[in-house]
Amino acid sequence: MSQVWTDITWVINGFLAIVYYAADHTLIIALTISAAFFTAYTPKEQKAWSAGSSAMAILASFSTPTPVPLFLLVISLAGWVGQWLEQYNRPAQRWNTIRGLGMYALVGLGFAAYRNLGFGNSVVSDPMIAQGAGYLNAIIGIAMYVIPLGFLAMLAQSVWAHPPSATPEDLITKVRTRGKQ
Repeated sequence: MSQVWTDITWVINGFLAIVYYAADHTLIIALTISAAFFTAYTPKEQKAWSAGSSAMAILASFSTPTPVPLFLLVISLAGWVGQWLEQYNRPAQRWNTIRGLGMYALVGLGFAAYRNLGFGNSVVSDPMIAQGAGYLNAIIGIAMYVIPLGFLAMLAQSVWAHPPSATPEDLITKVRTRGKQ
């Protein structure tokens, strides 16, 4: 009977380890689900680009410090919302989401390489270079928050500000006659 309880304990322990790992990485799991569905519902001509930017985003989410996984998830979910709200040009909106996710994932991977490889810490022996490294750290820190905000601003602009859907001649005639025939 002791072996049965030992086996049950090991199974429960393994299950709890999986639950703990999943709870610790909820942002990555949510990003993986969102990116996988976004890629699955992307048309064939955009699917390779969507899969590439999604894979890069998931890799960046695994390897980067705190703000990046959250903002990658925000970009992915905002892309879904933008796709749902868009009524004028859905393929262009999808390209914007693919570009935004891919660009921030690339910046996040660069940020992870900078932090993990110790580029910021290796130059502190010279005071002038250390001061430059301090400025570079500040710029990188600001960029990690500004890029997602820029994407969200671009998303809002592309959803709510569309060019008129008439020919230039019709638009000029409508403006000159103030809509009267």
